[in-house]
Amino acid sequence: MKKLVGKWGVGALTALVVVSVASAAVAEERAAIHRLSGWASLSQAERTPGPTSGQFINGANGVTPPFVDGQPIPGWSGLLSNGDGTFTALPDNGFGAKGNSGDFVLGFYTVTPRFKRFGDRTTRPGSIVNNEFTAFNDKNGFLNNGAGVDLLITADLGSYRIGNGFGFDTGIAVDERIIENRWLTGYDFDVESIARANDGTFWVGEEFGPFLLHFDAEGTLLEEPIPHPFLVSPGHPNAIAFPGTNNHGGSRGFESLAFDQDNRFLYVVPESAPLVDSLRPVPGDERVLEIFEFDPESSSYTGKTFKYRKEGDAENNRIVIGDMTNVGRDKYVVIERDFFFGENAAIKRLYIIDLNVTDSDGILKKRLLVDLLDINDPFDIGGPLPGLARRKFNMPFDSIECVVPLGRRALGVAVDTNFPSQDGREPGVADSTEFITLRFLFPIALLAPR
Repeated sequence: MKKLVGKWGVGALTALVVVSVASAAVAEERAAIHRLSGWASLSQAERTPGPTSGQFINGANGVTPPFVDGQPIPGWSGLLSNGDGTFTALPDNGFGAKGNSGDFVLGFYTVTPRFKRFGDRTTRPGSIVNNEFTAFNDKNGFLNNGAGVDLLITADLGSYRIGNGFGFDTGIAVDERIIENRWLTGYDFDVESIARANDGTFWVGEEFGPFLLHFDAEGTLLEEPIPHPFLVSPGHPNAIAFPGTNNHGGSRGFESLAFDQDNRFLYVVPESAPLVDSLRPVPGDERVLEIFEFDPESSSYTGKTFKYRKEGDAENNRIVIGDMTNVGRDKYVVIERDFFFGENAAIKRLYIIDLNVTDSDGILKKRLLVDLLDINDPFDIGGPLPGLARRKFNMPFDSIECVVPLGRRALGVAVDTNFPSQDGREPGVADSTEFITLRFLFPIALLAPR
């Protein structure tokens, strides 16, 4: 070694070591189908100026509400690439329930991630910048108008409400900005998925109805909420008026919207199958749910469906769909997840399907693409994370709800944090919004079942 240093110098030796490490990492990548290629995070301490929020929740994991003159970012439930390095990121209804989220303003962010792409022997991710927030609103007055889906929204109230159903008056005045702009809040809808049409408008899937909502690029509702032909959740106005008439579970609505490759049809995916066995695509089997085809041009469902089988048990199934995205032709990547986080997380997976490929029972075949609790990290981007083998990475979160294509060989995956109640990454610290990129050895579409 001394002779080598004397001949080439210390700098040359360092370069040799770096090249050797990089070569080893490339060799590891080629031995695997996928690898971690980027990691970024938006701090849970980030706040957007706006109405005071969190007035109806309890503190947890070092976070003390309310958030005066501010709105937290409770992770993302929908994500779209803008093709310029920025992304459209959709938080859900705020704090997890209709009755505690009346002061959380719905809308979407434009964000810029600055991914960490190479290891630096730390467990620090790159950063994410919030560039702009666009609030969803009902300036056109479609809601609470006596027609269609008639909703009493927060902007129609003098004071916030809490609790289930129509809620109970808190005596706390609704922020004037919500009333004046008819901003929509987490009391009104639970938005969980987003898709962008060719005309720049957005379709949003939500869970209280479940409904499909159509917004323009400025966040204004363009038409009446579109109910499903037969699914009725507990938050639907009809179910609130007549308790016990729902046939679908709470917080089990439209977790994913995915346009086809041509942006012609939308595929609408609930988290789970209906509660009523006769409405299930396979009676007696809670694992099987339906993917519904929707025609945006006519604002109606086509009647065409596909059967998808989740992991888990046929009865009392606890696995849900987190998201779905198109990766070419009729091929889609689907997130399946359980409800656990931290060391208890067990099922956090990406599967790939082809809508033309089914088994003998007519159920879509699927192939495991990535176990998100066992991600290859040959460049050691994650660093020495607790409980993981060397050059491995994980996403130990409850609600992994975003998957987005980033070219033929790459995907982005991001989380809903259920702020501030969960601490999947670091015990005792509320989760931040993590966003990773995955690079594949082959075009992703080629990995679909045949």
